[in-house]
Amino acid sequence: MLAAFVLGAACASAQPEPTAGQARRLLQSQSLLNKAWGAWYAGASHNPALREPLLAALRKARSLSGSARDSKAYAYVQALFDALIQIPGVVPSEVILPFEANWRPEILILLSRDPRGAESDLLAMRERSMPEPEWYAVNALLFAMNSKPFFQKTLQEIQITRQFVIQDHLAVWCGGTTGCAVSTRSFPKGFPPIALYQFPETWGETAQPGDTLLLGGPVAICYRRTVVPADGTAEWSECKANPTGTGPRQVHLAQLFSAIDLLSERQSEELFHPWTFINWHGIAQAAAEMDKSLAEQAASIQALVENAQKRGLVQASGMRLTINTTVNDVRENRSDPLPAIASREIVIP
Repeated sequence: MLAAFVLGAACASAQPEPTAGQARRLLQSQSLLNKAWGAWYAGASHNPALREPLLAALRKARSLSGSARDSKAYAYVQALFDALIQIPGVVPSEVILPFEANWRPEILILLSRDPRGAESDLLAMRERSMPEPEWYAVNALLFAMNSKPFFQKTLQEIQITRQFVIQDHLAVWCGGTTGCAVSTRSFPKGFPPIALYQFPETWGETAQPGDTLLLGGPVAICYRRTVVPADGTAEWSECKANPTGTGPRQVHLAQLFSAIDLLSERQSEELFHPWTFINWHGIAQAAAEMDKSLAEQAASIQALVENAQKRGLVQASGMRLTINTTVNDVRENRSDPLPAIASREIVIP
């Protein structure tokens, strides 16, 4: 009978510690390595009850917000953010925003769950320097919450253009390129598998299998999760666009404002930054085509802005918007002068 009791006690003591218990115990450790494993167990459990211990750990880790990339301290903070992303539920913005400099994608992913309380923080964030995909994600969150200050700023910042190409033969124009730098990421020996997060380049790079949709609708955003295995490396790609003509920031501003009327990316470009190719048949014909194109563009933009104003998204009465024109002469025979074409002003009633 005693032998049976001892055997039963031995079997009971051999039972593995529950994942939640392991997570809580390791998060209390003084070792960054053990703490990182605690975060890993919490994330792997997807248990909402572990959100508060993770937030408490992140509060205590605030002094690590400037840690060197891929160092022990950085790996620990990354593990905390990875775990919080894997656990459903709203995360208080005041806990995560102090880490913005090094963990902006992770912060934006968490804020997307309930961005309403972070409007002022997001508006301030969009004024800071950052990679274009992250800036677009900040603006997409503001769009999703119908932020009036955001729409007002966007309208004020859009630089409306019209590019005319005058040709007497077939001309070929290119739209730019996207260059990607590929590197490897790794964390110190003994650390658990930890995921890195990024937003794919929004100019020229398409979503890959496994990318996660963060925001749907007219302004869609997805993010990419790349797991760095324990004691291993992961390929890390960072892309930068080199477009010709209108820069990515202006293209994105146009997309964001045009989405008020559910216009596509191509429609927004045709509205705010169109290219018009005119086959040369004399100065009068070219001038008439240019004037007609500008009049149509001005009317369409005015209608969009008036609709935004009716919906209470902007205050635009009396605002003057200018269509800046550029004429590119690619004619083989340039003996005849081009028509003089002035910028077109749009006055919102």
